[in-house]
Amino acid sequence: MSDWSKKFYIAGVQHHQLNQVINELEEGDELTLVVEPDNKYDPNAIRIEADGTMCGYVPKKFSSEVAGLLEIGRDLECIITKLDPNAKPWEQCEVELRPYADTEEADLEELLESEEEEEV
Repeated sequence: MSDWSKKFYIAGVQHHQLNQVINELEEGDELTLVVEPDNKYDPNAIRIEADGTMCGYVPKKFSSEVAGLLEIGRDLECIITKLDPNAKPWEQCEVELRPYADTEEADLEELLESEEEEEV
């Protein structure tokens, strides 16, 4: 499952500080994922940061899957794939989440299959 990835625009940027750091960022930069289990809106919330600055979140429709991967110790990279400071705030920063190259393919497949079974 080395081709597993999720590509999306960072959610909630209009409520956070992406606008304060957007001019310092470039396509290809890596952002940091921070699990937020005490988030009152989504117990699977994952914050996205740039050098400690809160930019927004992984969209809720992906947060459960991504939180599960992080919870079992899977290292995911969050790479900026599209950056447009002049776009609408919610379309300014697109990122792609994917496993680091050394992530074991079989382990990732097993986790994703078990999560799908739990959702049924």
